[in-house]
Amino acid sequence: MCFGRPGLIVAWIDADQQVGQVEVSGSTRTIHCGLLEAEEVQIGTWVLIHADLAIRALTAAEASQLLHCIEALEHQCKEGQT
Repeated sequence: MCFGRPGLIVAWIDADQQVGQVEVSGSTRTIHCGLLEAEEVQIGTWVLIHADLAIRALTAAEASQLLHCIEALEHQCKEGQT
């Protein structure tokens, strides 16, 4: 199963090409933000990422809720393996 993860834009690698770096669960990844309007994505913006593409801008509250859900799902999966 594939699903998007929230990430926080922390830097631009190439702002003209809308290639940036995001922090996702403690690690940094390179993503492309070209699917979103330029004014939607700035350093400090939360985005939903799928296949290294930012597919939607998120509010901080939305990102927090999604991160909580993902952590709960990961916890349930780990419990099911024991």
